[in-house]
Amino acid sequence: MSRKETFCLCGKTALEVYRASKRVAPTVLEKPRTGKIDNLIIPLPQAIEDEMERLNASKPYHILVNKRIPKTRKDVVGHFRTKQLPRRALIKLSRYVYIVSPELLFIDLARDDSIGIEDLAIIGFELCGTYLLDDSWDGLTQTEAALTSTVKLERFIRANKGFSGAKRAARALRLIYDGSNSPMETALAALVTFPRKMGGFGIGPVALNQEVETADGPKWVDLLIKGANVGLEYKGRDSHPPEQTQRDDRRQNRLVGSGITILNVWYEDLAELHLLNKLHADIVKAIGKRLRIRDEHFADRQHILQAQLLPTIKRYGKSK
Repeated sequence: MSRKETFCLCGKTALEVYRASKRVAPTVLEKPRTGKIDNLIIPLPQAIEDEMERLNASKPYHILVNKRIPKTRKDVVGHFRTKQLPRRALIKLSRYVYIVSPELLFIDLARDDSIGIEDLAIIGFELCGTYLLDDSWDGLTQTEAALTSTVKLERFIRANKGFSGAKRAARALRLIYDGSNSPMETALAALVTFPRKMGGFGIGPVALNQEVETADGPKWVDLLIKGANVGLEYKGRDSHPPEQTQRDDRRQNRLVGSGITILNVWYEDLAELHLLNKLHADIVKAIGKRLRIRDEHFADRQHILQAQLLPTIKRYGKSK
């Protein structure tokens, strides 16, 4: 491969490669960055195939280009950008392969109309959290640090308002919180915090995996409703060994002793719509408000949002 065949992964392929966390995520944020590659092109099929096999990416490959590509290429989707990229927008994975930064990736994905705002926000939770979905036996890997944060995303979007996708990315960003540690925490946060017009409870702001001080030292709450001293703890399926239940209860007692009311959330509370409604009522009562829903279409929207999240809930929700 010659130097002129340097190329850059973006869009769905970049997300796929980031999610191959054992190969990329642990070191990607430490790699060299740039914002300028003179000739962003699509390399010959065999050259790109070799690199994509190494990265375990699937076709069609999404590649950032600054020149139009022939429509005869069926193995590649070219993402055409003419604007000058920010100086640290591209990360060098290897001698010839670059990948868009997590911040530019988020704008890239926002350009794709096949990804709804809710789904884009769910991906944002992942990028700003400490897990990545992958092809491992349990479907995810915990990471030591998030790939990005809501602050970094907001700063990048604001600095690049003219980019295609930036406006839509800003809309999705308003739904995202830092610090999710699992797909189930993300699903719980979405159901609790998304606005009612999108089918969520519209409760917030919240903090995920918030550290609180107790008599026994610092503890963490899965989802803390700010200003209300109410926390939600996801427990998984409603069947745990007695010793685990005892450990959970002791932990909850310590949290309650710090002045925080804890509501346990089980798998069934998110998977079954009537229990989700009961959870909604319990949260509203705990924060000292009355449950008032005047929108006659809210139930339909809630059903749609829960259905969107149900594959994730079923895939990841059986255990904590």
